[in-house]
Amino acid sequence: MEKPRPGTASPRPLIIERPDLQSRPQRVASATLTAFFWALWVYLWLPVLALVGWWFGATRFYDEMVRQEGYRPLVEMLGWYAICIGLLAGSLILWALYNLGRFRGRERRKARPVVLVSQVAARAGLDADQLLAWHRARILHVTHDDDGRIVSVTPVPVPDAGGTGENAGAGTVSRSRTLA
Repeated sequence: MEKPRPGTASPRPLIIERPDLQSRPQRVASATLTAFFWALWVYLWLPVLALVGWWFGATRFYDEMVRQEGYRPLVEMLGWYAICIGLLAGSLILWALYNLGRFRGRERRKARPVVLVSQVAARAGLDADQLLAWHRARILHVTHDDDGRIVSVTPVPVPDAGGTGENAGAGTVSRSRTLA
C-alpha cells in the first residue's frame, strides 16, 4: 500500500462507503438494521435517562400525562398537526404537478456564453498570455491588496513524483484560449 505524503490524508479510506453500488433491497435492509440498532441503543440507555429524569423532576410529567390523562389533548393536537402537514404537502405536490404540466418539453434555460481569456484578462486588468499561463499552472500563490485586487501571482512548483519537469502530468489546455 502506498504511503501518504506528509500533510495529506491516507490515500484510501478505511471504510468503503458506496451505497450507489447497492441494490434497492440492500439499501432498505441497511437502513432498517441501522434504525433497529439505534432504537436498541436508546432502549439500553432508558434506565439512565429515567434516573436523570427523576433527578430533574420528571415525576411531574408522569403525574400530568399518565395519571391525569394529559396525553388526550396532545393526541388531539397531533391530529390537527397531521392535517396541516397533509395540506401543506398536498399544495406543494399540486404546485409541482402544475409546473410539470406547464413547462414539460420546453427548455427555457440558456447555455452560458463562452468567455475568452482576453475578456477575463481585460476585466481583471491583466495580460492575457500571463493569465493563460496561470490557468495552466497546477498551484499558484496569489497575493491581494486591501481592495481585493491581485498584487502578485507566483506559480508554485509541484514536487516531482517520477516525472520530468516541475509540472509533469499537469495536462495541457486544449481549448483555444477560452475558459469554461
